[in-house]
Amino acid sequence: MDEGTQADSPAMRLLRLWLWAAPLAMLALAVLFGVLAVGEEKWGLLAGMVVLALVALGLFVVQWRLLGRMSAGDKRP
Repeated sequence: MDEGTQADSPAMRLLRLWLWAAPLAMLALAVLFGVLAVGEEKWGLLAGMVVLALVALGLFVVQWRLLGRMSAGDKRP
């Protein structure tokens, strides 16, 4: 049976959900707290939230590539 035609196990679906949701939640919270920081003119907090948003975007890209490798059956070296 080909690996690409198998149904995902519940553990794999949970892992996929986690890999998508964690960086998106980080990004959403960074934007929310960034907006609140601007409203209160706390520029240090805003800078921290910009860094956190960039880390969340980087994590999302890395995990996107990881999900691509998992769905391809890890055929790449």
